[in-house]
Amino acid sequence: MIDVRFLRVAEAEVDEAIAYFDGQRAGLGERFEAALLDAVQFIARRPLAGPVIGGRVRKFGLRTFRYNVIYVADADEVVIVAVAHHRRRPAYWRDRLQQLT
Repeated sequence: MIDVRFLRVAEAEVDEAIAYFDGQRAGLGERFEAALLDAVQFIARRPLAGPVIGGRVRKFGLRTFRYNVIYVADADEVVIVAVAHHRRRPAYWRDRLQQLT
């Protein structure tokens, strides 16, 4: 399994989503977090599984939530660039790719 690292802004998105879902229904934030963890573990085992959406960037959808994990994989690690809702403005996270260089 390859190492996985979240950009800080992606971690903040996760925290915001968990808080939002907890506000909607008790325990829903935990379900979101578990679904995200499942997706991240899958990506760590199979980093090339997500379809390429531009350059080195890939996405992987959560099963039960309308969110994508946007990530970049190389030989040593996977970097989670964003955890983005499907309806959020497209490609808002692209500027974050500069943090990877």
